[in-house]
Amino acid sequence: MRVHLLTVFLWALLSNAACYAYRPVATAPSPGSTVRIVLASATAVTTIESSGTRRLHPDVLEASGTVQAAAADTMAVRLGALRTATGAIPQLSGQIALLPTNRVARIEVRRFQAGTTALAGVALATIAVAGFLVVIIAALTRGF
Repeated sequence: MRVHLLTVFLWALLSNAACYAYRPVATAPSPGSTVRIVLASATAVTTIESSGTRRLHPDVLEASGTVQAAAADTMAVRLGALRTATGAIPQLSGQIALLPTNRVARIEVRRFQAGTTALAGVALATIAVAGFLVVIIAALTRGF
């Protein structure tokens, strides 16, 4: 039973880690894309709360979330996180960040990785079979 639970836990952990990764893109992502945006240098970023209140956050280096809209000079992103050199700014998840496009160094889009996912699946199947064999061998050597 313990080996079975461990196998299920490892499968869940590895499959979630392997399926998606951020990959750089050359063109602006479409609305609805999950992105990580790296800014060229520390930049002041405005966020908009659901109530409409605007706040300015200095020294932002990175933003992640979902693209809401993009224009020539600004990109609106529904935040997952907003980071500075000291770490993530708390309690901003779900707010809209207005990022100046002239300060964007790199945009990465979260994409499914079939090869890594297949490799993780093979590794998990191998772990499951090895765990099963260990249980069977242990049971046979003890004489049940």
